[in-house]
Amino acid sequence: MEAVGPEQVSPHYESLSRSRRGLIFLFFYVGTITSLSRMGGWSHNEWLRGMLFHHEFLIAWYIGVVESRHFTYMIGPKFTIFYNVYSKYEIRQMAAQWVDTAEEIQMKHLVHTKAQMEYVRINKEYEFVKKRALVNYLENSRDALEGHMHSRANNMLASVAQYEQTNLKKVLSSIGEASFAKVTSAMADPAQKDKIMDAAFASALLGIRSGVMTYENDPLMPILETEVNNRTAAYANLSAQEESDLLMLTPEQKQIIAGNDRRAKDEFLTKLPAINNPGVRMHPKFQAYAASTGAH
Repeated sequence: MEAVGPEQVSPHYESLSRSRRGLIFLFFYVGTITSLSRMGGWSHNEWLRGMLFHHEFLIAWYIGVVESRHFTYMIGPKFTIFYNVYSKYEIRQMAAQWVDTAEEIQMKHLVHTKAQMEYVRINKEYEFVKKRALVNYLENSRDALEGHMHSRANNMLASVAQYEQTNLKKVLSSIGEASFAKVTSAMADPAQKDKIMDAAFASALLGIRSGVMTYENDPLMPILETEVNNRTAAYANLSAQEESDLLMLTPEQKQIIAGNDRRAKDEFLTKLPAINNPGVRMHPKFQAYAASTGAH
């Protein structure tokens, strides 16, 4: 029995003093007043007799109305401690269920509102992504434009430098050709040809004797050096402006550089954005943009 524990008592059980505490209190209260009244004499005191009748009436009412629930089939709970606790529990449950039920009903009415709020949030996210994509595209376009301008300027400067070197080579080539023409004209002159041939033969014999051909006493070299020095003397003390005028690009060269730069510009302007998505490339707006720019 010790392992089982104490005997279980029904939660409906109440002791007699607990369940009849009100009635016992009234009996004790009225009995005390009646006893004290009789001890002092009450036949001459209407107030005491009226008060005693009133308390006896309370006893009858208490028994007839309140206590009758124990032996009649009155509708309604018996207000014992158990039923008080149970009623409070049920009221709390009803209040909690009322809140849950109200929240569920409210959630049904909020479905459309929350859906609209979600649409607004998604639209804001879409606007942010679109703006971010546009900003990235503009930044990339600006970087590409700066790189393109730098490349075009670099290509133009490289072409100008190349043509200036070409012009310089042409000037040097003209000096060499003119100097060689002077030598050729001296050889074509019969009066100078015989002297030149005799001096060249003597220079060759000198080289044969020494075993090394140094072209010593060569009659043509002084003519060539003199002509080259005469023609280059005019370029010895050129100013910056004169040097610039000497190496200035010709109109044809300028047209070639301008044409190359224009082709690079047109190629950059007609180049389509680097988009690999087939859906975007086949979109009518993208196709219209490609057709308007003449891109391919």
